[in-house]
Amino acid sequence: MFFGLWPRGFDFSNHVVRLTHERGVQFSRFGVAYTAPIKEWQDGRAGNFSIEVVLKPEDCDNEGFNFIVAVHGGDDKSQLLVGQWRSWLIVMNGDDYDHSRREKRISARLVSGPPMYQLVAITTGKHGTRIYLDGRLVREVEDLTLSIPSGQKTRLFLGNSPDGRHGWKGDILGLAWYDYVLTDEDVKAHFRMWAQDHDLVFSTKRKPFLLYLFDEKGGRRVADHGQGGHDLQIPGRMVMFERKILSCDLSRPHFNSGFIKDAVVNFCGFIPLGFVFMMTFVRNRGFYKKRYIVAAVAVCFALSLAIEVLQSWIPSRSSDCLDLVLNTLGALLGAMIFVWGYSRARRT
Repeated sequence: MFFGLWPRGFDFSNHVVRLTHERGVQFSRFGVAYTAPIKEWQDGRAGNFSIEVVLKPEDCDNEGFNFIVAVHGGDDKSQLLVGQWRSWLIVMNGDDYDHSRREKRISARLVSGPPMYQLVAITTGKHGTRIYLDGRLVREVEDLTLSIPSGQKTRLFLGNSPDGRHGWKGDILGLAWYDYVLTDEDVKAHFRMWAQDHDLVFSTKRKPFLLYLFDEKGGRRVADHGQGGHDLQIPGRMVMFERKILSCDLSRPHFNSGFIKDAVVNFCGFIPLGFVFMMTFVRNRGFYKKRYIVAAVAVCFALSLAIEVLQSWIPSRSSDCLDLVLNTLGALLGAMIFVWGYSRARRT
């Protein structure tokens, strides 16, 4: 129970702080900012919008897929997100994080070298989707048009996913969302103005739908200077809007060192438990029956199930049905080891 529910450094506070040297916020692994549901997006829409965000990633070596900007309506398969994997910026709809399903997406490598602020612009419409870095077009996919997910719970998230398991580490100095497609000249002009003043105040003249300048001196609210009037909230404690209990996506496990380590720990960790429960049943009854194996494994299964369900409330842990299977198989092996030893002892 201790190792299964150990939060691994998570203290339930929201790790988002205001920058002291300039206007902006810093996100750590367990941090999130979000809006209330945005009515204008409840019916969804495809194409014809642009996003500009000033950011500085802290970590370009993280193996996971981390959310920088996301629009979520309650279904991961339709979400719109701007994320980071290692040094790559990835923009897409859906939850094909590892690209195993080959769903359409657009990506661009972030500027290499020491961490630095970059103005990222993303435009999408009937002519395709483009990514600009510091006013320069770096990638274009003509047959990809992004869409905003529909739903009465559609919100904007910064720095994390709704379930709190895709935390991004870095700084955001500003974000502007336009309900139209910026042209190449628009993006270049915006970069020149940003390079001069290092803020997005100039965007107010372009009438963006959302505009966050992070110009407050403090507090838990980030004012929206755009046309929508949808302020960002930075809660004091980490908030999880979605809880995934017993995730069962086994289509393509990641056979990396982290996956193998977790698999070994989950399998081996329940071997002693299965052994002990089997020994307890036999010693209390004074004799051995096959149904004790079922009882020992069932108790271990119930304990593992309780741990996995409780883990869904801890962002630093994941509730996975594969863990439940490995725990149960480990318990079965532990019970069988006792049976083997018990049988040998009786023969001798």
